[in-house]
Amino acid sequence: MPDEPRLILVVDDSATQLAQMRMLLEKAGYRTLTADDGEQALSVAREHNPDLVVTDLEMPGMSGLDLVMMLNMESPQLPVVLTTSRGSEELAVEALQAGAASYVPKRNLAKDLADTIERTISVADSERQRLSFAKYIRTVAIELELTNDDTLLSQILARLEAPLVELGIVTEATRMHIGIALDEALRNAMIHGNLEVPSSLRDESCGQAYIDLIQARLKDEQYASRRVFVSLTANPEQAVFVITDQGPGFDVNSLPDPTDPENWEAVSGRGLLLIRSFMDEVQHNDAGNQITMVKLRVDPNAVDDDDDDCCDDDDCCGGEDCCSEPSDGQCD
Repeated sequence: MPDEPRLILVVDDSATQLAQMRMLLEKAGYRTLTADDGEQALSVAREHNPDLVVTDLEMPGMSGLDLVMMLNMESPQLPVVLTTSRGSEELAVEALQAGAASYVPKRNLAKDLADTIERTISVADSERQRLSFAKYIRTVAIELELTNDDTLLSQILARLEAPLVELGIVTEATRMHIGIALDEALRNAMIHGNLEVPSSLRDESCGQAYIDLIQARLKDEQYASRRVFVSLTANPEQAVFVITDQGPGFDVNSLPDPTDPENWEAVSGRGLLLIRSFMDEVQHNDAGNQITMVKLRVDPNAVDDDDDDCCDDDDCCGGEDCCSEPSDGQCD
């Protein structure tokens, strides 16, 4: 018996937008549920256990950001994709940092929604893999040499994410972010780096020109022979990913700032915004054909050291009561 189609919960206070997204997703083979506000979405999610949630950010009552935070607490393994419009850029960045997996500008729903959901679900599936001997792992080093075949990405992501889960660097709530960041970085290396296909083509002919050029370059040995090199070095404190392509590189500074409201809906730079949102450190080499990403372990029990600053000051009061009362920084 074939697997049942994935179930997507779509949340938006606009009946028109709900109908559009439901039509797009059902056409792509998904089953759908809908909710017109955050409270209803929570109730539906609890009852039906969807595979993914698509939500608007700005809604009356419980906002999309609040919904992301609630879902992240209740079901950290449930991926959430945002739909964004002009004016919601800062809120969207907050939602990504609070647990959302990705976003699609509303004006690009027709061409990007189904593909983004497919990729996000694939990443979520790969991140559920664990190994029983994980507690014995202390360091991990992986080196890969990849072709430009993006159909293998789900397997590659599963291999790269597993050590981070095993070492405790990421949690159920944050491991999907690693997958999304790696997916974006690897696709950039393959498609924009090695195959030299510009992101701007996605805005032409409903994206068909973009797809056609990818297929043509994959058949051209000049481009298809190039490889992507991936290295991962991880220990219980951090993971360092280095992804290098054999393309001509690009000027990172030439990319539009994806956090600027004027550029939020631009295709170019979207992947870099997701990478920067989900990784702790991101650097490019001078040639522009290598990206280094660092993810640090987050201790959920860590206490803000700022609370102890006044007690660490030898000149402050000099007694155990130094921090027992609010202080303006001066002793009586």
